[in-house]
Amino acid sequence: MRSSNRLLRTMHDIRLLYSSVGQTGLDYPALTSILRAASPNNVKLGITGILVFGSGMFLQALEGERAAVNRLYTRILRDPRHTDCQILDCGDIEIRRFPAWSMKLISLDDAPTSDRRDLVGKHFGAHGLDPSRLSGAGAYAFLSELTSLEGAAPRRAVIAAR
Repeated sequence: MRSSNRLLRTMHDIRLLYSSVGQTGLDYPALTSILRAASPNNVKLGITGILVFGSGMFLQALEGERAAVNRLYTRILRDPRHTDCQILDCGDIEIRRFPAWSMKLISLDDAPTSDRRDLVGKHFGAHGLDPSRLSGAGAYAFLSELTSLEGAAPRRAVIAAR
């Protein structure tokens, strides 16, 4: 058996959770345009995740290879449709929590089911979606519960609102 001194490049998946404040007047058609633009790019990059919008705030989880997620987040920071981006958590993962979705969009304002209202109340109280009130673990718990509530879908763009 031969020994090799070559360094092997390994790919590490990470999960990045961030929040931001949406541009004033951001509406459902604007949200779906984000989805239409992002989903094909995410498929190409091997990125999966979920984007939640409510009460003027975004909460997003991105999962994928470290370099791809970092490149995407750098682009997201330049998007004028939101401000005040805050990383809530970022780290290596062994299993993706959102593997079925190249991007799942959930607009809590446009489809306030009783289950969604109860879940938002459990995590945010009467404040509505306000990710700044959560730790990274709390944001992940909210997104995980919301994902379970919404159910899995094929690995493609999914809009869950109207």
